[in-house]
Amino acid sequence: MIDRKQFLRALAAGTAAGIVARASPAIAAAQAVAAPGRGPRRTPKGGELLLTDAIVVTMDAERRAFRSGFVWLRDGRVHRVGAMRELGAVPYGVARRALDGQLVMPGLVNCHTHLSNGMLRGVYDEMPLETWFSKGMWPVLDGLDRRNGEAAAELALLELMSMGVTTTATGEIGSRHPEMLDGVLGAVERSGIRAQVSRIAMDSADPTNAAQFIPEGYRDTPAFAADEVRRLKRRYDSDRVTVTPEALGVLRCTPEMVQAMHAVAVEHGCLFTMHAASSQDERDASRKRFGHGSITELERLGVLGPRTLLAHAIWLDDAEIALLAARGTGLSHNPVSNAYYASGVARLPELLKAGVRVGLGVDGASTNNGQNVWETMKMAMLFQKQQREDPGFGSAELALELMTVGGARALHLEEEVGSLEAGKRADLIVIDTGRVSLAPAQTLVSNLVYSNDPWAVRDVYVDGERIVAGGVHRALDRPTVVRGATGALDRVLNKAGLEGYIEGRSRWSWR
Repeated sequence: MIDRKQFLRALAAGTAAGIVARASPAIAAAQAVAAPGRGPRRTPKGGELLLTDAIVVTMDAERRAFRSGFVWLRDGRVHRVGAMRELGAVPYGVARRALDGQLVMPGLVNCHTHLSNGMLRGVYDEMPLETWFSKGMWPVLDGLDRRNGEAAAELALLELMSMGVTTTATGEIGSRHPEMLDGVLGAVERSGIRAQVSRIAMDSADPTNAAQFIPEGYRDTPAFAADEVRRLKRRYDSDRVTVTPEALGVLRCTPEMVQAMHAVAVEHGCLFTMHAASSQDERDASRKRFGHGSITELERLGVLGPRTLLAHAIWLDDAEIALLAARGTGLSHNPVSNAYYASGVARLPELLKAGVRVGLGVDGASTNNGQNVWETMKMAMLFQKQQREDPGFGSAELALELMTVGGARALHLEEEVGSLEAGKRADLIVIDTGRVSLAPAQTLVSNLVYSNDPWAVRDVYVDGERIVAGGVHRALDRPTVVRGATGALDRVLNKAGLEGYIEGRSRWSWR
């Protein structure tokens, strides 16, 4: 692993490249490939294709939907969309694919996950806090090196894309193993997904709150974290993948770290992300330390704004909600992971009424177990109904809006993705309407969300490229990915000393 103090001294002397080359061949190779100052690389685009005879849900401003419609793809973008009766003459040579009543809609936009946690599903179920502190958090991070992070990311990506996600945001901790981000980003590139990948930094040394304290070996310096984001951007940024900076949280980062990460985002015109207001403990600790809540502290630090994305944001007062709306800040609402740790139910109706840019996120497999975006949509509605004792809240349509155009707005990508409109990216999915769980057809939209059949997605297009065809990903082989994730979890559990805990927590008599 790179010695950060040595690295920073070398930066001043202009010899950092040599240190990186000696410390990590993978990082040195990445730097050699990445020419400084060049623009993002272009990724392949699908050829011209006309999808016909489909149910088409556009999610455009008018929320047009066609019982028998078409979507015309050209040069990686939507060329035209409309009713079959409006199609007119089609030039000779344009490839056509008749979908015979299957449903075409925008690709799903997942606003929050941690891909490198992909193989950690089930590990943290009902884990006692003392076990979490001693083995569950920091020792697990010790084991998340490049190889394990890459295998975990492939599993999470395969699940997300098989369920129709074409755009995802993900946060990855690189403080212990900087090269782990290279493994995750390599998996992202192979998957073909559109992604905002944040490099998470943390540096708080405040020992008064054990839940927020960062051990010394996991603390970055602001300068090192900023340089790591720049290195990763040079190597991996493309017109489909963007590396972004993240300060983990207002209690787990010093003000200097928060502002340094935000400055990198401003420098590159990219997203800046944070976790915020995730629990009552954080709310109370923030009020004790700063005299106000996390959102108000971020405003004081000058980092809220139209290129900022916050995850969770459960414990907000009216003034903070108004502040998020006024600043145009995006928010990822993660209902399943919030419930997993009984963190609370976010004030979704008030956020939407105020005009906050709200999308939905699954969060990582370590705090959700699955990457099931359809479950997330369903729970986003049901938890509000239960909490408010109001069965009339929300709808399947609202859930689908939040996971498409809402997510695009939260990520500040609404000009590019989230709806099927002429000129936007050709990111779309095809759903098999013949599934038993989606019948009867009269209630198809409700069935999509509340019946929750994630495997109804058959085809996934990104930039007009058909990346998932008939439920099979073109680059991520399912048996290979599953074997890789299984091996990665074995290695991580062994390093963390959690094998016995996993085996011994069951009440059943395993033989």
